[in-house]
Amino acid sequence: MDVAILTYSGLPQLDAYDAPLLPALAELGVDARPVIWDDPAVDFREVKAAVVRTVWDSHLRRDTFVAWAEKVGRITKLFNSAEVLRWNTHKLYLRELEAKGVPVTPTVWVEKGGGLDLEALMQSFGWEALVLKPAVSAGALKTYIIPRAEAASATSLVTDLTASCELMVQPYLKAFETEGERSYIFIDGAFSHAVRRPPTLQSAPRGFAKPTVFTPDNSEEMKLTERVLEAIDRPLLYARVDVATDNTGVTRLQEVEVTEPSLFLSLDAEAPRRLARAIVAKL
Repeated sequence: MDVAILTYSGLPQLDAYDAPLLPALAELGVDARPVIWDDPAVDFREVKAAVVRTVWDSHLRRDTFVAWAEKVGRITKLFNSAEVLRWNTHKLYLRELEAKGVPVTPTVWVEKGGGLDLEALMQSFGWEALVLKPAVSAGALKTYIIPRAEAASATSLVTDLTASCELMVQPYLKAFETEGERSYIFIDGAFSHAVRRPPTLQSAPRGFAKPTVFTPDNSEEMKLTERVLEAIDRPLLYARVDVATDNTGVTRLQEVEVTEPSLFLSLDAEAPRRLARAIVAKL
């Protein structure tokens, strides 16, 4: 095998968005196969490169995953690199990007073992609702949307959660219920395609409907996503920059996904080939 496309035991054959990558690599003469990242039977010394894709249990065992990445990165080419994976799997990276001038959704950080008066916080900032979630998370795991009327009773939730992890607290963006998010996908530092992820229902916050490719027509938003990559200043085989409109109409960075994001490859006819060519160039 030339390239291991890394997934997890719950999705051993990749998902529909990633599946086109395998034939795209085959067209270039590359033997690429799905590999479960923590399968003890896999000897990564026997592959030329390993590409992290749908390792969707990594946030549940972040320390194990990062240690695994560091080990694999020493014996074969790993994309993205172990250093990038360590950086991106803890959302404190957002604070680093904000310090570099990237407009990020305002965030209050609560350290492990700490507490926070949610009612006082919301009154201070004028928030009508907030989002509370662990700093190491994915897939909305342990993510709570709390309206102001429930803030006082939800303060104890902060104490419960910080018993095991750091937390991040942000204003809930009303745009999640109307326009959703936009995801800009970059391959080897170059823009590839953009995907709109509209909400499914106004009654289901962050429940996004089927994503669709769109042609970016907002030059300022495009520049913002490029600024994010410049601020990261690390080599990236792939990156997904998620942005949304805040409650004052300003576009802000929500997340940078450079660990295991869906790149929505099947939604753009040329995207699988772009990624395949980028992988081959690094072999």
